[in-house]
Amino acid sequence: MTWEITGNLIEACSCKAACPCVLGPAEPDRGWCSGALTFAIQQGRCDDTDLSGRTVLWLIDLPKDFASGDGTARLYIDDGASDSQRRELEAIFTGRKGGPGEVLAGLVSTWLPTETAPISVGQGDDGPTVSVGGVGNAALTMIRDGEGRAATVMNAPVLGLIAIDRQELARGEGSSFASPDMRSWESGGHGSISPFTWKG
Repeated sequence: MTWEITGNLIEACSCKAACPCVLGPAEPDRGWCSGALTFAIQQGRCDDTDLSGRTVLWLIDLPKDFASGDGTARLYIDDGASDSQRRELEAIFTGRKGGPGEVLAGLVSTWLPTETAPISVGQGDDGPTVSVGGVGNAALTMIRDGEGRAATVMNAPVLGLIAIDRQELARGEGSSFASPDMRSWESGGHGSISPFTWKG
């Protein structure tokens, strides 16, 4: 079975400044890490199943830093997905189909049941927005220099493990998520957007 998905990863997490884990093992500024990774898939296919236009939220809570793992995670798949799309997306993002999803799944010791929800991804005045049913929302403000160029992290070790080579930094104050059986949190400030192409 072969698959490939391409799109944008929109991230908000609990850290107050730029995520320290991007540059390697580091202590989160709250001592723990919670993150919402929204995968807005532009084009995608798994064998005969078209995955284009679907959205997946990968919500995780970690007792320490990102690299230490031992996290609790839950997937939210947009409620427009068909049964076959949901099945394939759940397999990809829980790591059962290999590729970068398998690396992310290695951080998880407890998977909570996958749920469907209305997920909308939009564009605000200064950056992307995400709304996930009654679960949470993210609103990012891109960090730019005086000429309007995005502040960018390139070739960071931890991102390379999940096949991402460029991350545009943003502020995410006010982003918040609350999912049953997981820690509720509000973003202290970190956000980012990263183009991705995953395959397995």
